[in-house]
Amino acid sequence: MFCRNCGKELSDKAIACIGCGMNPKGGNAHCPSCGAETKEKQIICTACGGSLKGSSSDVWSTGAYIGFIVLSVIIPLFGWIYGGIHMKNAADGSQRKKQAWHFVIAGIVGFVLAVIAKIS
Repeated sequence: MFCRNCGKELSDKAIACIGCGMNPKGGNAHCPSCGAETKEKQIICTACGGSLKGSSSDVWSTGAYIGFIVLSVIIPLFGWIYGGIHMKNAADGSQRKKQAWHFVIAGIVGFVLAVIAKIS
């Protein structure tokens, strides 16, 4: 990965840039995939085609993630809407997008359980 602030190449697990000392995922001056300069409102890199929107690999904490899953099962509409919003805004292939799918699936499971409970 490349620092979004200064463009220095870093390990994917870096939490601070050794070039500028800032959060390497916090800026918007460089592409995280190739290091090319980018503009503030740019959503894809014109050099490599990589996604700039939602490019950080943020994930929900374990507690929040489990809470959202449980809430999605109890209130299926929540899982569908919340998961759908986050799927739309997350970068393709990101962990955040995979977790958003889990909320949608949990909502479907919740809906099926509610229907089964209503029938019984």
